[in-house]
Amino acid sequence: MHKNQTSPQRRFWAFVLPAMASQLLTGFFIIVDGFFIGQTLGDAGLAAINLLWPLPAVILAAGLGIGSGGSVAMATALGRGDRQGALQARGNTVLALAAAVLALMGGLWLAFRPALRWLGADGLLFRYACDYMVVVILLCGGQVFNSGLNALLRGMGRTFAAMAITIYSLLANIFLDWLFIMAWGWGMRGAALATVAAQLTSALLEAACLVLDRKMPLRAGQLRPDGQLLRRIVFVGLSPFGLSLSSSVLIMFNNWQCLALGGQQAVAVYAIVSYLLGSLQPLLSGVGEGAQPLVSFCRGANDAAALGAIVRRALRLVCALGLALCAGSILLRAAIPPLFGASAATAQSAGTALVCAALSLPLWGVVRLFSSCFYAAGRTKLSLAFIFGDPLAVSPLCLYALPVWFSLDGVWLAAPAAQLLLLAALTAVCAVLRRRGGLFGL
Repeated sequence: MHKNQTSPQRRFWAFVLPAMASQLLTGFFIIVDGFFIGQTLGDAGLAAINLLWPLPAVILAAGLGIGSGGSVAMATALGRGDRQGALQARGNTVLALAAAVLALMGGLWLAFRPALRWLGADGLLFRYACDYMVVVILLCGGQVFNSGLNALLRGMGRTFAAMAITIYSLLANIFLDWLFIMAWGWGMRGAALATVAAQLTSALLEAACLVLDRKMPLRAGQLRPDGQLLRRIVFVGLSPFGLSLSSSVLIMFNNWQCLALGGQQAVAVYAIVSYLLGSLQPLLSGVGEGAQPLVSFCRGANDAAALGAIVRRALRLVCALGLALCAGSILLRAAIPPLFGASAATAQSAGTALVCAALSLPLWGVVRLFSSCFYAAGRTKLSLAFIFGDPLAVSPLCLYALPVWFSLDGVWLAAPAAQLLLLAALTAVCAVLRRRGGLFGL
């Protein structure tokens, strides 16, 4: 945040709109891959990419978590006027990203084949999934640094640069998907190579923006490790890491239930649902991602009034946007399955699933907004409770309880039911915090 540091409320739209656009464009990566894979490999390709997705999601979530943790530390330091502290936080974030690349490459290479079996991939689905993962693991550095450095750029106030690079990455991915999959027939490996190539070049552009920044240029001297700062970045980063990864954990549980209750066709239906949610949820989460640097800045400046105003404005926006996306998804539900090359039988079975997914969107948006604001304001433990409570407790409970009465339809109903429970818990927690003197501890 290089300017207007005393008026964070006035910069709300300058931060939130580019973050929403960046997150929405990130969601389009899912649509693009799904379109090309569905057109060439059909239901089997859609099912395979959906089964394997929790593994590359770990890579993306690690980069985003570390980058967002560093962004919170950097913005908080800027809020209290500590420029040197902000530079140190950014340098240590870059070091943490490099360490994450090495750990992910080694760990995933050893574990991805048994992990794919565990996730339910077998036969042709397993072969497709292995083709994809080999490429992603070997080139995971581009994905980690792209998601992490993009978060740092937003934390510095370089929101439009972050958005422009995301636009480039999406366009590059579209072109390379067409070239590698449609023109050259490289199948799943082509889809993976298109994604990582686009993200690797995006990471190089983001690194150039950091090095060439006129007010806070990145220099080698800033890359001095600080154990305490690194621990704080990683701890705060657990919340955005969980936010990013939670949907993939839910994909895993949903896939298991779909395989048990409806077989491969049910998995293909859920692939369409996850593509819809994966393309729209980032737009909602972009509100919280955009507000995060402002909330952290206000916390560092100890400005409770400005922080509250930012959160209220973000809440109004996420409610209006969530309702609009819900209505649009329901109205267009018949047109969504053909977009991904789904078979006629799969498309016919997807109606109820898409309606239930749409109903969960506004509820999901509110819960995710407060989770982001909690960790940005220093209430990391509370943020972690909601973030990990969803995929590890509330949603699995609904996923395994509701099918007892509603069979496969219970799988689709689980999404809105889980978000209703989480929203009720959030409302109760907010009421308690207000009685104790402040929602965000200022």
